[in-house]
Amino acid sequence: MVARGIGAGVRRRAVRGAALLFGLAALGGCASAVVEGARATSSEVTINKHIAAAQAGDRVAQFEVGSAYCCSVNEGSELFNTPKAVDWLCRSAVQGYAPAMRKLGQIYMGDTIEGVRLSRRLARAVVGSSTNLPVSYAWLKQAAAGGEAEAAEEAAEVWSTLTAAQRQEANRQLSLGTRATCRWSEAIRG
Repeated sequence: MVARGIGAGVRRRAVRGAALLFGLAALGGCASAVVEGARATSSEVTINKHIAAAQAGDRVAQFEVGSAYCCSVNEGSELFNTPKAVDWLCRSAVQGYAPAMRKLGQIYMGDTIEGVRLSRRLARAVVGSSTNLPVSYAWLKQAAAGGEAEAAEEAAEVWSTLTAAQRQEANRQLSLGTRATCRWSEAIRG
């Protein structure tokens, strides 16, 4: 009798705990949806604010537009669209804008999600992300040379993972300077 009572109490606590966890997960999902909605609104405002200057060739505006489009888990959705983000970031990077170079390096190393954004992090963990580490390295090194201090650490991290063949390609890409592979369709094949 006593064992049965203890077992029932443990089961009740386990059921309550599971219900609490489910409830928190549901609330987290709701909170995540609210955060994503707010980010989408902010991104639309940023795009609308900077698009004319970006189209006219302003490298800072191009960076802002590219950052606002960045980045989708499936690499191409309505607002968050990785290839479109990369297109704008490339326009900025080829003009020597170091923050755009760093962002390209981060994207090509698979680091496309900023902040907490739990639902996106979970989705990326499930589906993965496209990478081109030699291209990432080249853009991060250029960003570091342009004054983006954190890019040097990121480049060193990428370098440490490269094979000998990838290091050779990374050095080739770096030697191209702002003519390094940039466009999504060129860097990510398949």
